[in-house]
Amino acid sequence: MRPRRLLSLFCLVSLLLAIAPGLASAGNRFQPIFGDFNNDGRVDRVTLGPETGSPAPTCTVSVEYLRADGTYHAPLTHSYTSPWPNQPFCPNMGEAINLGPQGQLELVLTHFVANDQPELLVLRNFKLVAGFNGMDFPSTIRSEDFNGDGREDIWESSDQEERLTTFTNTPDGTLVKGPIDVCSSASIPQHEFNDFNGDGGQDFLVALRCGFDNRSAQVLFGNGQPPAILASSTSPFGSFVVAQLDINLDHIPDASVTDTSDNTTRFFQNDGHGAGISICTPGRQGVRRCRGNCRCRRDPVLVVSTRCGRSARSSRTAPRYSWWRDPAG
Repeated sequence: MRPRRLLSLFCLVSLLLAIAPGLASAGNRFQPIFGDFNNDGRVDRVTLGPETGSPAPTCTVSVEYLRADGTYHAPLTHSYTSPWPNQPFCPNMGEAINLGPQGQLELVLTHFVANDQPELLVLRNFKLVAGFNGMDFPSTIRSEDFNGDGREDIWESSDQEERLTTFTNTPDGTLVKGPIDVCSSASIPQHEFNDFNGDGGQDFLVALRCGFDNRSAQVLFGNGQPPAILASSTSPFGSFVVAQLDINLDHIPDASVTDTSDNTTRFFQNDGHGAGISICTPGRQGVRRCRGNCRCRRDPVLVVSTRCGRSARSSRTAPRYSWWRDPAG
């Protein structure tokens, strides 16, 4: 087991145990997992037992069913035998999704320092029913429907492995490696989800850093089409910050990218198919929208305005931003 991850685990366990009562979302270490586990239309709460197993490798999971009055029943504890041959025997984070056409929620579980296959353990009715290959040393595990098929898929990220990876929830109830698998040094990269290409699935608008001095802002498409690189830099200084917005109120998600190294922001108008045009961006004058005589044109490359008003000037950038034009014309 890697020393850096073990040291991080020790420190984070101490911190998160102290603040755990205030946490309310699934996907991270020591957090409860929420879902309707008895099909009564109410959201129940699941808590994972000790990581070490007692006796090893016996793991526990406790479920508190929600009453109609908003309070929880007393917890019911279930146990199962872990397939992991080494410590930690038991998961400490997970998601609740419906695998395949099963019609009920399964728990997909892993551990911060999981490095034995299968890294993803699946519990149905709180019994271990399957295991799938996932990510070693995940920092988080979360879910989104990336391909628009109505099934929640899994994504994981790891600062130890420097990866951001999706796992597709297939019709037969298995989890297989998905189309998104990129270098990412952050434990959880700054991101937003939306359907940027109109296929019904969620796409990653994400700020990535790979290693020390390679950073980019991209749209990673859940259907596997090539990613859209909005900005990139080899400077180790600063970072990109991404945001989604609706520039022209057409109910199609657009994007902005801010570079904190010089505090400039570029805006991108999306045509709904993962293609489109840029709008004016006033260089170093701040992030306000250009007005007056400042115009942007449809062009094979991005047109960036460096000034606003009567003295507006435009400079052409490299065609790397040309994804905002529809390649089909």
